[in-house]
Amino acid sequence: MFYCELLSGLWISDVNILQSKKFIIDNDIKIILNCTEIFDFPQIDDIKKIRLPFSSLQDNNNLSLLQKNYIKIINYINENIDDNNILISCYDGFTISPLIVALYIKNFSKIDNKSIYTILLSKNKNFNLWCDIDLFN
Repeated sequence: MFYCELLSGLWISDVNILQSKKFIIDNDIKIILNCTEIFDFPQIDDIKKIRLPFSSLQDNNNLSLLQKNYIKIINYINENIDDNNILISCYDGFTISPLIVALYIKNFSKIDNKSIYTILLSKNKNFNLWCDIDLFN
């Protein structure tokens, strides 16, 4: 089970954490972005549940899906982060979730790409930032 708070109130995780009601309640998670095609949401009321159907592979289909939708995703995060703790969960917690956070930071801060990668990798050296965030302009 992997989870990490990358920014205040913005968490990422693997799919196993989705079944931990204790984690979700203890960290006051109010919004879950489930970046999987098949894993279920936790059975907890009063949580906004959004499915982002990425496959378990790091491939062009995921890249295309993210390129088409990342503005909506990061704007949604930005509109809700001040009032809600958000969990972004992907299959392993090391690929799509941190990439979405990297895109969020890129678009809502003045931090350069290299520094974004450095910041994220300082949280966990196993993050697999599998594509260049400059592909999202």
